Amino acid sequence: MEAFYFNIGARLSLKVVPETRVYMDGHPILTNLYSIYKDGDSTESSPQDDQQKQGDPNYMGYITFEMPGRVFNYIADGQQDLSREEMEEAVEQISNYRNNPALWKQWHD
Repeated sequence: MEAFYFNIGARLSLKVVPETRVYMDGHPILTNLYSIYKDGDSTESSPQDDQQKQGDPNYMGYITFEMPGRVFNYIADGQQDLSREEMEEAVEQISNYRNNPALWKQWHD
């Protein structure tokens, strides 16, 4: 699955990699797990195993959505962490992609 990119505030660019892609009756369903990277050239869009992620200096952990729009969890298991404010803004940005299927077109071309 292709990564998507957005900025947090004026100083931090993020790359978000959805971990899986599932289709149900021909319709894409987004994953509930998103790996977060500081935008850089060292990571690829393809899923990496946990050891590869944690060795990547741009890896910042992952966000899972237990109940979209209500319950999420940020696991900061990378070499850098998002602050609470950055994490909340990242959740808002990811939610925007989850709630707007037109943005998914880049993922299944």
